[in-house]
Amino acid sequence: MELKKFRNRYDLELIPASHEGIILGTLVWDPIFGKPAFEHRGMPDHIYNAFLDAGIINTEEWQKALEAARNEELKDANLAIASVDINVDLVTSIDQPLIGELDSALKLKSLKKFSFGELKVRLMSPLLRVEIDNYLEKLKSGNWKYYDGKIRRVFMITELYYGSVKIVIDKNMASDFNLALKKTGMEISNELELGTAIEYSFKHKNVPFAMKLEMIKGFAS
Repeated sequence: MELKKFRNRYDLELIPASHEGIILGTLVWDPIFGKPAFEHRGMPDHIYNAFLDAGIINTEEWQKALEAARNEELKDANLAIASVDINVDLVTSIDQPLIGELDSALKLKSLKKFSFGELKVRLMSPLLRVEIDNYLEKLKSGNWKYYDGKIRRVFMITELYYGSVKIVIDKNMASDFNLALKKTGMEISNELELGTAIEYSFKHKNVPFAMKLEMIKGFAS
């Protein structure tokens, strides 16, 4: 599935380069055209970094806020689908540690199917939304130049989705795959035989695969 098709089907953005450091409140550039970017020269990479840079909060408040964003409760995702299927041609373009390890054990383009299952989500809490909204109002009224020049047109992550990685391979490839997998040290969380195929599941290891974005300009609590 292409990024645009993924967006239209699930109303979410697939994270092309994912890692554990991506948390709620992380800022994202240009998600409408091509791949979302998590870095922009001279710009803050998190909404609370922007507040700190502008003098709206102090270092202690900044650290506390980042900790709260990082530790929002992980809940079952309230989606209409039980799993998110990814076109196997797109899999290797997703720069995620777990997928990279799997690709070293098995050329992922040879898969029959790839998906994320047992879906979980971290949602920005109402309390955190109110706090961010209040700080944005302070920033707009006290330092419009910084707000307009740095973050007004930027997107912010308000939901993060996680899922166990599920792959399906032909049963005749199982021996070679298991042998290669042992060399990586990865652990299979579940294994299910489906006729001539086998489905393997691997835990998400706290690395998100998709996100919900809101533009700073229209953000409200």
